[in-house]
Amino acid sequence: MGLKPSDYKVSDVYADWCPGCGDFGIMNALQMALADIDREPHEIVLVSGIGCSGKEPHNVKCNGVHTLHGRSLPFALGIKAANPNLEVIAIGGDGDGLGIGAGHFVNAGRRDIDMTYIIHNNGVYGLTKGQASPTLRRNQKTKALPRPNINEPVNPIGLAVISGFTFAARSYAYDVRHFKDIIKAGIQHKGMAFIECLQPCPT
Repeated sequence: MGLKPSDYKVSDVYADWCPGCGDFGIMNALQMALADIDREPHEIVLVSGIGCSGKEPHNVKCNGVHTLHGRSLPFALGIKAANPNLEVIAIGGDGDGLGIGAGHFVNAGRRDIDMTYIIHNNGVYGLTKGQASPTLRRNQKTKALPRPNINEPVNPIGLAVISGFTFAARSYAYDVRHFKDIIKAGIQHKGMAFIECLQPCPT
């Protein structure tokens, strides 16, 4: 088919993330990976929850579902069960996927359905101005916290492995080519793939 990353760009939607946000790198890596796997846009579904990461389906030209906070995985699993021929990719933030959505995360790993889950990890609830997410390191202080964080962080890769995900990987939002390769490997893996993307939240 010879698809290009530009075939997955939405020209009439403005990506309104903050300047310097890692979400721009994530979006570019995702568009590049989708072109590499050579699936038509109508064969792909992106499912997101709430938060800055939730805007991803608005910015990638394919089928998209913007769901409830922490609920992208059950929606995505339902879509994959209804039509196994679709390439289903769930996207969430660290708060979305490992806070309110943590139970869905664990049980999705147990089911080992052939789909991919990408978590944007910046350690904060960025859309609501920087409260500590479950992955914020202990003694780190964000501008929304009156004192440094007192909790130990959740380890997304460790949680994925013990939950039964059969593919677990980590990349970085500003290393777009590496992240593109990781997304492509996750999509091509036959089973439940988890990808953590470390990203800055400069705001």
